[in-house]
Amino acid sequence: MPVIRVAENAGFCFGVKRAMKAVNDVIGTYKHIFTIGELIHNRKVVADLAEKGVLVVEDIDSIEPGDDTLVVIRSHGVSRDIPARLEERGFFVLDLTCPFVKRVHDKLESMEDTFPVVIIGAADHPEVIGTKGWAKGEVYIAGDAEQAWAIPRLTRALVVAQTTITAKLWQDVVAALREKSGDLVLFPSICDTTKKRQKEAEELSRQSDVMLVVGGMNSSNTRKLYRICAQNCKKTFHIDDAAQIVLENIGNDDIISIVAGASTPDWLIREVQTRMSEVDKVQEPTITDERENGQVAQANEEQARQPQESTEPEAEATKAVAEEAPGEDQQEEHADEHTDFMAEIDKSFVNIRRGQLVTGTVVQISDDEICVNIGYKSDGIIKKENLTSTGDAVPADLFQVGDEIEAEVVTMNDGEGNVVLSRKSIESKLKWKELLENLDTDKIHVVKVDKVVKGGVLAKLEGYDAFIPASQLSLKYVEDLSEFVGNDLEVSIIEADKRQRRFVLSHKAILQQKAAEEESKLYEGFHKGDKVAGKVKRLTDFGAFVDVGGIDGLLHITDISWAKVKHPSDTLKVDDEIEVMVLNVDPEKKRVSLGLKQLLPKPWDLAPEKYIVGDTASGTVVRIMPFGAFVSLEPTIDGLIHISQVTNRRLEKVEEELRIGDKITAKIMEVNPAKKRISLSIRALMDEPEKVEKVKSEHKDKDEKFHYEIPPAEAATSSLADFFPKAEEEEKPEEQ
Repeated sequence: MPVIRVAENAGFCFGVKRAMKAVNDVIGTYKHIFTIGELIHNRKVVADLAEKGVLVVEDIDSIEPGDDTLVVIRSHGVSRDIPARLEERGFFVLDLTCPFVKRVHDKLESMEDTFPVVIIGAADHPEVIGTKGWAKGEVYIAGDAEQAWAIPRLTRALVVAQTTITAKLWQDVVAALREKSGDLVLFPSICDTTKKRQKEAEELSRQSDVMLVVGGMNSSNTRKLYRICAQNCKKTFHIDDAAQIVLENIGNDDIISIVAGASTPDWLIREVQTRMSEVDKVQEPTITDERENGQVAQANEEQARQPQESTEPEAEATKAVAEEAPGEDQQEEHADEHTDFMAEIDKSFVNIRRGQLVTGTVVQISDDEICVNIGYKSDGIIKKENLTSTGDAVPADLFQVGDEIEAEVVTMNDGEGNVVLSRKSIESKLKWKELLENLDTDKIHVVKVDKVVKGGVLAKLEGYDAFIPASQLSLKYVEDLSEFVGNDLEVSIIEADKRQRRFVLSHKAILQQKAAEEESKLYEGFHKGDKVAGKVKRLTDFGAFVDVGGIDGLLHITDISWAKVKHPSDTLKVDDEIEVMVLNVDPEKKRVSLGLKQLLPKPWDLAPEKYIVGDTASGTVVRIMPFGAFVSLEPTIDGLIHISQVTNRRLEKVEEELRIGDKITAKIMEVNPAKKRISLSIRALMDEPEKVEKVKSEHKDKDEKFHYEIPPAEAATSSLADFFPKAEEEEKPEEQ
């Protein structure tokens, strides 16, 4: 009998169960029921629902208007506009969008209109199409890392996922996006059940001889399960009906595992399981049956050769002899009784065949062999060299007369009428199965390298052949593999070849694990607020990567300087040695955020020392407002010249005297670092004769003449605070 295992997370997920129950509950309540697309990806279930009056439509415009019509939104969800359009047409709507999918829709609903969105998944999948319809900003879809690289460079983006994709696909695409994008808001929306289902499928496929993936051929999550299983188990079959299983392809001793997609009903899984239990019935005829059949055929042939008709005299003679010898009837009866008795004895014997596993009782032990009663016409003999898989010497007390022992039939007759048995193969099989059932790919084993072969080296693991590819021997390329011969290596199992019973190992994985542990210790050595020395390794559009003690930390462009930096290369060069501050440490994600400007004084903190009330300051007009002009004194510090302080005459518009880009000199009237405010006045310099000429010379490119008219009282400003931006608004980092 084969070993049959059914995955714990096989069959309907929560969302599908909920949808199926809800639809079955409303059958008969409405005159017409339609689902937008197939309710689940299973042809038998969809056909069964159709018989009950639940029909499938792809376009809601194809539904005829009716007062008693229910339209079902399946678990994949739909675009934002679909429910409203249905209600406008007077249909009743049953929204069965999966809660995990609904979370994604709610997240998209909460984002700004201009926030770009990246959806990881298949562009033609109904869930992705529905999710796309909830985004407000630009939408990009990436089905793999290559498609992610084709997306334009984004300064920011929200990243969500089709709920049934694999965790590996999420990681690969996000890694690609990080390389070319700025601020990513990650919303990992893979369904928890999907994660468990895929992880369990991977584990079972590593331990099984046959994998049956049950589910609709058009089911996305079932196809992903098939791809995961096929990577580890060569005999992986995707079926949506138990009748598709070819039992002849499955052996009696195979370990068979059954996994199923989220749209697979329980009754179909049970059908497949029942079908698998019939494997042992599909066997070749036993040797005993063949021999008996041959004897019967021979007897029939001999009987056919004998004459079937006799002459009358012969019949009479036979009758006479019979009358003269009445004791022969008794002999014939005794012969028949003996034949029947032997037949009954034959029936009591078991039928065996070569390769079959049998269980018997030890009846005799000699120096060279063990005799075992296996319930057959003749006993089984196990030579002592065939008692263990290694052929090593057998302890004298390993077996005693009366012990039960299991062995494999090697030959039916050793020439002396005995059945030859062996424990080697069965012991190896049992040990192999035990290894597979307890296979731990994270466990560290120690093996000795025996020899170099093409593409790698050979070793032994638990008595089985093991191959270590050259690419898995070191973290770097090794020219001469012979340097490993005779060395003990720590390895982990990356593949088990169930047919040939051998392992594929990796030493590189252990080295990577140790390197990762060392790296984690390095991350744990950093703390927020630490000042560390670093070296600029490379520059990107969004910042610089700085080597700080063996770890590359990110110095974001907004943390390079208090002033706005267009590109990191404007301030930094590769190989520059700088001191930076640790802003944040995330050991799990292996990230260290660094800051350079945090070690420099804020410009406004130095303002009271650089800008003294009564002194003059020079700058450039950068903005003109109805109430005055802003003058850049230095990066991040602007001063304001109120319209009443531009000149000594009344102005209707600031533009009458000033233009953006003008270089001006003005008197400092007020400095308030707390509010990030500096008040300037050109007019004040005009009232000081010794400075008028200087001011005039700075404005000589203007045609207007200076007037010394005093503006009316209502034009003067008693408080300039109302015209300055609030300090907290200026502290917001600028969008990059």
